[in-house]
Amino acid sequence: MESNEIIEALAALAQATRLAVFRRLVAAEPDGGAAGGLARAVEVPANTLSAPLAVLSPPRLVTLA
Repeated sequence: MESNEIIEALAALAQATRLAVFRRLVAAEPDGGAAGGLARAVEVPANTLSAPLAVLSPPRLVTLA
């Protein structure tokens, strides 16, 4: 992994909701989880979950299916 990729990944995790989403998804490996269950687990409205996922996706911290 290149330095700029590492910086992008760390920046994506440098916010409480995004970090909580990432941690829940890592714990749910290899199956991942449904968006509704993930939203409840991190205590955010389901309709706002797409924003944290969109930030975690470019540095390849999550894969959206």
